[in-house]
Amino acid sequence: MDRQELLNINKNRKIEVESYHSSFDFDKYEITDENVIKEVTQTEEDIQQIGKFMAKKALEMGRKLKRIQQILSSHGTGTFVAWFNSLGLDKNMVYREINRWEQFEKYRNPAIAEASVRTLEYIKKNNDKLEEAEIVEILEDPLEAAKKIKEIEKKGKEEIEINFDEKIQKLSKKIEKAYKNIEKWEMEIKKLKSRNDDFEED
Repeated sequence: MDRQELLNINKNRKIEVESYHSSFDFDKYEITDENVIKEVTQTEEDIQQIGKFMAKKALEMGRKLKRIQQILSSHGTGTFVAWFNSLGLDKNMVYREINRWEQFEKYRNPAIAEASVRTLEYIKKNNDKLEEAEIVEILEDPLEAAKKIKEIEKKGKEEIEINFDEKIQKLSKKIEKAYKNIEKWEMEIKKLKSRNDDFEED
């Protein structure tokens, strides 16, 4: 096998690896026309690529907005808002993309670029509770993020319930111990009263 044949094999392997596969179930909707499947799949791939490009640019925008926010912060309250309003930028979009950039700065995870607003808000709101591995798990597949969040929340609730059970058990033991102490102290009081009565009789 010569060098050219090896190169061709490697090239073909690369094409196979990079080949895009749609997750859409064409069979379910009885779409069997190969041309339709091919065009939809190709267009889907294009849309995905555009989405990734836009996500990357959104992250870049967040970085630039954050920088301007820092620059204008020393020029009076409302200056930054006035600035982005002058550009016709939506307030929610501005702070959403700043938040995206801040999350990226914090976690250095490129998947943040493609994360949904809800996902980012969840991470921001719960960053003190979430472990880094959980954040990675949420971000690794944007389509599964909501499901992962539910799983993490469920796990958290179960842990809280376990903690409650442990606390209840500990408190029950303390109460039991307290009752025993009360009985002991009551006996001591009776003894002291008895001695006191004997002393007074003498």
